[in-house]
Amino acid sequence: MSALRKLAAASVSFSAAVFAANYILSPSSLPIAAVIAATLGTGLIFLRRKWLRGTIIVLFAFSAGLGAFYAQYLRCALPAKELEGQTAELFCTLLDYPTVYDDYCRVRVRIENGGARGLEALVFDSGMELAEAEPGQKMSFTGRLSAADVRYGEDYDYYNSRDIYLTASVKSGLILSEGKSGLCFIPARVNRAFTDLVGQLFPEDTRGFMKSLMLGDKTELYKDAALYTAMSRAGFMHVAAVSGMHIAFLVGLLQLLLGAGRKSSVFCIVLVWLFVLVTGSSPSALRAGFMQSFLLLAPVFRRENDPLTSLSFALALILLMNPYAAGSVSLQLSFTAMAGIMCLAGPITKALTGHLPRNLFRKPVGYLLGIVGVSLAVMVFTLPLMAIHFGYVSLLSPLANMLGLWAVSLCFCGGFAAAALGALIPTAGAAAAWLVSWPARYIFLLAKTVSALPFAAVYLKSGFGGAWLLFCYLLFGLSLVSRADRRIRLLLPAGLAALSLALTLLVPRACYRAAGAVFTALDVGQGQCLSVFSGDSTLMVDCGGTGSLDRAGETAGAYLCTAGRSKIDLLLLTHLHADHANGVETLLEMCPVEKIIMPENPNDEDGLLDEVCRAAARHGTEIEYLSTDKEIELGGIRLRLFAPGGAGDENERCLMALVSAGGYDMLVTGDSSKSAEQELIKNHDISGVELLIAGHHGSRYSCGGDFLRAIGGETAVVSTGYNTFGHPTYETLERLRAYGYTILRTDLNGTIEIRIGKDYGQEKQQR
Repeated sequence: MSALRKLAAASVSFSAAVFAANYILSPSSLPIAAVIAATLGTGLIFLRRKWLRGTIIVLFAFSAGLGAFYAQYLRCALPAKELEGQTAELFCTLLDYPTVYDDYCRVRVRIENGGARGLEALVFDSGMELAEAEPGQKMSFTGRLSAADVRYGEDYDYYNSRDIYLTASVKSGLILSEGKSGLCFIPARVNRAFTDLVGQLFPEDTRGFMKSLMLGDKTELYKDAALYTAMSRAGFMHVAAVSGMHIAFLVGLLQLLLGAGRKSSVFCIVLVWLFVLVTGSSPSALRAGFMQSFLLLAPVFRRENDPLTSLSFALALILLMNPYAAGSVSLQLSFTAMAGIMCLAGPITKALTGHLPRNLFRKPVGYLLGIVGVSLAVMVFTLPLMAIHFGYVSLLSPLANMLGLWAVSLCFCGGFAAAALGALIPTAGAAAAWLVSWPARYIFLLAKTVSALPFAAVYLKSGFGGAWLLFCYLLFGLSLVSRADRRIRLLLPAGLAALSLALTLLVPRACYRAAGAVFTALDVGQGQCLSVFSGDSTLMVDCGGTGSLDRAGETAGAYLCTAGRSKIDLLLLTHLHADHANGVETLLEMCPVEKIIMPENPNDEDGLLDEVCRAAARHGTEIEYLSTDKEIELGGIRLRLFAPGGAGDENERCLMALVSAGGYDMLVTGDSSKSAEQELIKNHDISGVELLIAGHHGSRYSCGGDFLRAIGGETAVVSTGYNTFGHPTYETLERLRAYGYTILRTDLNGTIEIRIGKDYGQEKQQR
């Protein structure tokens, strides 16, 4: 075994151990597993067999990986868990500039005292006193500590993967003082200066994208729901994150200008790490820098380049620095994408371009097909991860990449050229930024066009999508080992994959349409999002949620796509609190909505009215403000809408609705209180309701006894999730049980579907 192969084997084994420790093994089992692996390796040494050397290397590297993870657990994760829920006085050093949001800011710090000494944490400040702070400053405050590996009651890897193990919320006594301006703060300061420069040079419509593309700062891009949703569905979001592809653009441009020699490689390595510095030395930039540097070192030392060794050693080195980086989704996607390119891009591209005629168009067509080949190679390796982490796969990603990567390279390289020029001559830099913005706008148009195509993305929530993906990998895996004719080995799996995809998309749609009606309460955390299907008619009631890692609008859009719903006939908004309406903008981006109805003069304390109105105007959606009671027919869905009263707070002024489909009745009261419920049953006959959506997520101020008796319901759905209000309260649950309701909860049962047979209405009349 050559030295490079030994290094690759050790690196792969070390990395595999770290991933096993992160996802499979418990912390308490790590020392035992590490000792077993090391003992086996030691035993094999005494056998003195050359052919066992590779196995010995693998065992010792595996043991080292487990040991590294356990050491990080003892040093960082365990102390953080022990501090969970404590309130303490903390002394900290700021490591970066704060990120400022609408009603709070957060900043990364290093804690300098107590049991958390030396740990990095995120400090959340709702008083905005830290908004103007700078890296290197010292601060002290009294705060409540939480372990960073749990969010909204769910396991959360993101912070630990970035070497952050605690979060702290400022309670009192915040004092900010001057500190030292050391070398370790230079990346943050350079990044801030460059971010400000990009913000000044580029037009408003492209500024957020360019910051994300050049510097990895997605803050503004995430706020643009239309662009973010389009790029995600088109499988093009990867271009807006700092990655190895971007550094490859930079290196490719430099080698085109300087040639591909030893001196050029040294210069490229220096420029790569200057780029890492400019991006603030973020984990994604460091990862890309390591990968590209190892690939460039071969010509520097006049050695043959071994991509597998370079890739595996870069991964092992990153995991050695922080074993919890194994939980980073971006790390997993970056390395699997690179592995796909190394293993499959060449053969796929050769197959696509091998039969091109030798004429004037061979090179440009070959270039486009080469991009398709690389995209397909990346997809083969990354699709399972996309399915697991995001719940969907983009089928048109190769098309988007083929048509758009040239523009991405222009934006990336041109963006840095414009910034360099702008630092010297601001007017010239702004002119260059204006030019670079045009390929950026082309990217926006491309993403929105591709994402709007039928079946641009396949959502896997139904289970059919996951089965299809597994079936495809099985098919192509069998084709690789088959001895059949090459054409058969390629065409037969491709044909079966296409046929099974058609079934995957059509079967769920047929199942939903076979039912007389489908009533659904989606799991959107602490919020509410309801849907009703009957025939071709689709009704949505509210779309908002908090206290969840998933966004309400994306959850609703994915569900509708899975169910084969191409449009929403009506979206009812009971009121404009965030937990009922913060997903509306994203929902409109994912699925056309013909009409929105909301209460007249809605309270806009969460600032959502303008957002909803702008999104509706952008998509041609009509908005109606309800001031009086109204009845509406939507195909097989009948609605009785009850306008809110004129007094009280926003919860008192909720729109309420009785929805009937297939002879089945659902009553929605929003966040209405007991007094509003009393007014409803006093002025209207609401008896014989089968399904009640419990008011205010199970608050003790809703679902009064007289109200429950009057409507005579059978089932109560409580739409709730992680919260600090105590919803649903014990008092409300007991009251529902006392009146004979069967209780279903989205926090316990997940998304709840109630399917009504087509003859249910006749059965109800007979009863």
